[in-house]
Amino acid sequence: MHKINTALSDKIKSLKISTSTFVDIMDGLKTGSVLSHQLQSQNLTDYYLAGQAYTVQWKIIRKSNHILEPFPSTWEQVKDFLVPELYAAENLIYVAGSGECICDAALAGGMSCTYFEKLGFSGVITGGAVRDGQDLNTLSIPVIATNLTPTDTQGAYYVSETGGSFRIEQVTIHTGDLIIADINGVVVIPYHDIDTVISKAIEITEIENNMLEKIRHGERLPDLISITGRI
Repeated sequence: MHKINTALSDKIKSLKISTSTFVDIMDGLKTGSVLSHQLQSQNLTDYYLAGQAYTVQWKIIRKSNHILEPFPSTWEQVKDFLVPELYAAENLIYVAGSGECICDAALAGGMSCTYFEKLGFSGVITGGAVRDGQDLNTLSIPVIATNLTPTDTQGAYYVSETGGSFRIEQVTIHTGDLIIADINGVVVIPYHDIDTVISKAIEITEIENNMLEKIRHGERLPDLISITGRI
């Protein structure tokens, strides 16, 4: 996986550039996507998440043509969701899903998310449910999902690929894409557009921060908009 410029990544995090700013830029460049509003942090109310996606694709289990044929164990079907190929995950975000959001079975839980935090993941995003809310509340990384449920995926879904790509509803996410998440929502920036989008985001954020400061000191917003073209 290609890594993004560390200096740019650190700049995003230090400025905490809003997802709203990123969407304005993405619209202008006709790139990137916003994940479903159903995805909300299940454990933190104030957070800022920025990093590259590492993807885990789930698929529904289909029955065999031969009713006597033994199936793999549920552990064999799901074990790769723990991304055993990774020993360190700094500046990465764990992102998992199966196309349409899976709201009736958890794609991660308290123990696995604790493990992901220890690996170094900056956050966890699932296109569906998670479980063990009491354990998630002890974590310092955000766990962004559709909902909590006590039911897991074993016997119903399997992991088909890690470190590749997958969909959450209509949005395709590739390993290496930039993920930005805050209380407004989650945006996905394709890898090949990251440098351009970040550079513009830094420029616009500095302009808008200056505008906010002037508004607080009594200047009129319509006048500032006519000068900067920003709102």
